[in-house]
Amino acid sequence: MVTDALVESFSSLKSLATGKLSANTGVSRFRDLTIIELIMGIKLIIACDSNASNGEKPNDIHPNPYEESTVSVLKIPLMEVLAAGAIPLIVVDNLCMEMHPTGKRIIEIIKEELERSLPEYSIALTGSTEDNFPTIQSGFGITAIGILDPSFNRLQSTQKGDCIFCVGIPQSGIHIPYSERDPSVAEIRTVYLLSQMKEVHEILPVGSKGVLYEATQLAECVNRNLKIYENLNIDIHTSAGSSTAVLVTAPSSAEPYIRKISGKPVNLVGEII
Repeated sequence: MVTDALVESFSSLKSLATGKLSANTGVSRFRDLTIIELIMGIKLIIACDSNASNGEKPNDIHPNPYEESTVSVLKIPLMEVLAAGAIPLIVVDNLCMEMHPTGKRIIEIIKEELERSLPEYSIALTGSTEDNFPTIQSGFGITAIGILDPSFNRLQSTQKGDCIFCVGIPQSGIHIPYSERDPSVAEIRTVYLLSQMKEVHEILPVGSKGVLYEATQLAECVNRNLKIYENLNIDIHTSAGSSTAVLVTAPSSAEPYIRKISGKPVNLVGEII
């Protein structure tokens, strides 16, 4: 009965909140996500990222405008939450820098990026800054929390016969700088648009381990094998930096729609067999 299921879900959630965890308490990890079972199949999806020595402080190893480094660290956890099929609720910024003037500026950049990328959602923003000690090096920590209705869950939705498309061009940013506003770079908005497509099955932002690693993960997580095509136009081994590219699994017929909707370069890299 629905009532029994509701009571059971609430009891599990209460145990989690009071620290009385059992083997059945719904906290799990999937790739880089932490997943918390709430009530009636609803889940919290939590993702985080950090970035240090990348900014405008005197001791930053990688001098970079905060308009770039802030977006780079913000996009990854938000992309991961959106890719799961979840609705982002909260962004937490832990800034290892003073509030005035640096923190205030970074918070404004975050607000502007949220409004630009996800105007459909009212995302709460909270966080902290370091005001006890002077800081001479930039440090960011960003956590995104979303809520996932089981009807929209995209995790492990890859199917046998799916093609794997790389949306955006993998770029490490270490040896060759790139801009988050480069039209070849995947954005937060890119993942949102892809997540709205019924033709798309699974979405996976590409990280520092590259396209081949992430494509292998897509196959392994659904107990399938991966076939990588030859003579590709992208480097599947290089780092994709701050998720300059995302992988999408979908039928081959979806390719023109993915190109049109994403507005980014799209490369077919393989298939699930």
